[in-house]
Amino acid sequence: MDILIKNAKVVDGTGVPAYAADIAVTGGRISQIGQITETCGQVIDAAGRVVMPGIIDPHSHADVGIFDPEWSHQRIVQGITTELTGHCGPSPAPNCPEHMDLLRRIYFELTGAGRPFDWPFQDFDGWLKAVEKQKLSANYGFLVGHSTLRVCVMGEKTSKATTGEIRAMQELLDRALNQGAMGLSFGLSYFPGAYADTEELTELARVVKKHDGIIASHRRDEGDRDYESIAEMIQIARETGVRMNLSHVKVTGSANWGKGSGILRLIQEGFDEGLDLSIDAYPYTAGYTQLFKIFPIEVWGDGMESMYVRFSDPAFRQRLIEDTLTGRSGMMATAKGGAAGIQVIQCADAAYDMKTLAQISEEMGQNPVECAIRIIEQCGDGVQMFCFLQDEGELDQIMLYPHTMVISDGAPAGGHKHPRYMGTFSLFLERFVKQQKKLTLEEAVKRMTFMPAQRYRLRDRGMLREGGRADLVVLDWENFQCNCSYEAPMGPSKGISYVLLNGKIAAKDGVYTGEGQGEVLRF
Repeated sequence: MDILIKNAKVVDGTGVPAYAADIAVTGGRISQIGQITETCGQVIDAAGRVVMPGIIDPHSHADVGIFDPEWSHQRIVQGITTELTGHCGPSPAPNCPEHMDLLRRIYFELTGAGRPFDWPFQDFDGWLKAVEKQKLSANYGFLVGHSTLRVCVMGEKTSKATTGEIRAMQELLDRALNQGAMGLSFGLSYFPGAYADTEELTELARVVKKHDGIIASHRRDEGDRDYESIAEMIQIARETGVRMNLSHVKVTGSANWGKGSGILRLIQEGFDEGLDLSIDAYPYTAGYTQLFKIFPIEVWGDGMESMYVRFSDPAFRQRLIEDTLTGRSGMMATAKGGAAGIQVIQCADAAYDMKTLAQISEEMGQNPVECAIRIIEQCGDGVQMFCFLQDEGELDQIMLYPHTMVISDGAPAGGHKHPRYMGTFSLFLERFVKQQKKLTLEEAVKRMTFMPAQRYRLRDRGMLREGGRADLVVLDWENFQCNCSYEAPMGPSKGISYVLLNGKIAAKDGVYTGEGQGEVLRF
């Protein structure tokens, strides 16, 4: 026995009522659960504390920080022991020399994370081997991105894929799945995924189905056409039988608030039909992305140079301002409070940083769209924003839906971050269990551990059982508190006493131990 946890209140992840027990850890696995009288050289007294499985984040963008020592070990102190990444369309592999610049651009632009890392690999096996060389503070599983497949085959083309091009994408996908990818991610509101038709997506889904992989779908729209975008994914699941996950389900834009019940009914009909579906969501009303994405994809989809050229055209600029202000295009008019719902962050100029476009507009004496364009021109396309697009009551309705898994959708970044990167799971526990009392602790833990483990085929993680992997969190529930907010997003949360990863102590009282015993999960 390597570690003995005594006097624990065990919340095992499956949703059953908590029970009292001791837990023995041997060789990276849970060797015994019960009343243990044997002695051990390393004992954790968990009296008055909860012991639960390590948190599994089924939709993470933490992969952009794996090679950065400042970023790579931040999340383990929150109890996150497994990260499932490669979401929303781009992935580092497979790649090809002739389109490398474009592939790197769409990958790093997705999250706005800086400090790009080298890609000394081409296929998916090479990518996983590069990750395995790192001192990992979590277990990582990876999806292959549809956008990456499309660029490898079609470059910058935005046309309908030919039969030959679809076949070439299928071959790349098949190879990546054979080399350890867990499935495929869609990013259908971004370049180039937005230009794929349903036929192309369906044919790729057939390959994923052959491997019993999963599709994680960032759909075409989460606002005006939210219902239709979800229906498209359900139809693909129906036609192919593929395992389909509807990623970060939400209703964005004030004009669309109230559609949540209908969307959940549509999803429930798919479950009732027997389709292999799942959904996930995060508990924040604000999203986080580059400021230029207040504009439609036609403005920025083919690269930053083209976007700046468009900004410099007075006629185009005026049309863009008018269309954005009136809500004919872009997201600003549908944010909560309009320009007051768009907050500029990670901006080098302190005159703009952490202020809303409404505040900046008043200070500059210009309309808020012109202000946004000037900020981008002056400070670059790396400027980020919080965009408050969801209704809080509707968000709660989606989070409390019985099939919803909890995700962060978080990415590391320099400067001010979205609190979801460090605070999602703590906020979920504090808000829905401690404050609102809408969920039991057992049910809330299940949505963060057992449900994603089952959905993503992590058969020996996500629950506390003898023989399972010893990914564990020791939680001081009485004093537990989420310390992450929009103003102070980094936490760490209070009350996370210990985090065990593959049987070793990886964090204690908010401090990473440096063990680095995480694993790459090949599928």
